Amino acid sequence: MGVTVDVRQVYKYPFEQVVASFLRKYPNPMDKNVISVITVEEKRDVSTGIIYRKRIAVCQNVVPEILRKVSILKVPSIQLEEESWLNPQERNMAIRSHCLTWTQYASMKEESVFRESVENPNWELE
Repeated sequence: MGVTVDVRQVYKYPFEQVVASFLRKYPNPMDKNVISVITVEEKRDVSTGIIYRKRIAVCQNVVPEILRKVSILKVPSIQLEEESWLNPQERNMAIRSHCLTWTQYASMKEESVFRESVENPNWELE
């Protein structure tokens, strides 16, 4: 069984600011569930200019205590892997992330694309 959720968000800020904010948003004091984010690989393709990053996030296990009675769910933290491809020339960034914990039992993934919106071509810094 699979579930797909499609969410569309239009940010009111320039592309570069949205990308920079995404890359530095965790960890922060406002979200105690994200313990750490470590960049394990970063490289730039000299022919295309695309910047590839692979990051590992360690997050608190937020599974309710009642479900943690099942031994496989009784872990203090979970790990997520995130890969991103930033294309500064075309002004877009694709992101794929998936859970590294419990992969033998279930899978979870998220895919996002950041790009300038045709709905608001006159973005200005405020």
